[in-house]
Amino acid sequence: MVTEPTSTTNVTSSTTSSTATSGSNTLGQNDFLTLLMTQLKNQDPLSPTDTNQFVTEMCQLTSTQAITNMQTDIDTLSTAMQQGNMGQWASAIGEHMKVSSTSISQGDEVVLNPSGSYDSLTLTLKDSSGNQVTKTFSSTDSPVYSDTDGIYTVVGVMATTNGVSSACNYSVYRQITGVQSGTSGLSLVASDGTTYATSSVTQIIK
Repeated sequence: MVTEPTSTTNVTSSTTSSTATSGSNTLGQNDFLTLLMTQLKNQDPLSPTDTNQFVTEMCQLTSTQAITNMQTDIDTLSTAMQQGNMGQWASAIGEHMKVSSTSISQGDEVVLNPSGSYDSLTLTLKDSSGNQVTKTFSSTDSPVYSDTDGIYTVVGVMATTNGVSSACNYSVYRQITGVQSGTSGLSLVASDGTTYATSSVTQIIK
């Protein structure tokens, strides 16, 4: 006499109970194997599982495992690259990065870029109260203003030659005081706490 196989209903109940006990609604690799083995043990010997179905389920398991391993490798590589970049950028702390900004604070620099010869250069700054402050450079001075006493906004630079004044180009370099990592990547921290994405920095000087 052939013994009746365990019913599909019992298998489902057992599996459901096991899944509920684990406290998760997501099936992992071990869960998949458990289901597959349970299915094989409780199949009807008079009507066994279709071979093609079995192969399909094994392929699904293999694919799932491959994808999981690939994601783990990608995460590991990403972490390693970010840590490597963090170390490289950390060596720039104390130096100055060129930024598209008119704001400067203590430790920052404004580099004046006259297009030709000149008698003097005048840098005009505005403090937090709206008061204007001017810094004058002769033709023998280094055309670099190093901020040591406050927070300013650069209003502009004028070059004077033979009594005639004209606008002069300039570049703002903010001092790098730190490096931080966020969801959008690495950022450099300026002297006043402002952050700049490393991807936006085009030049660094000492």
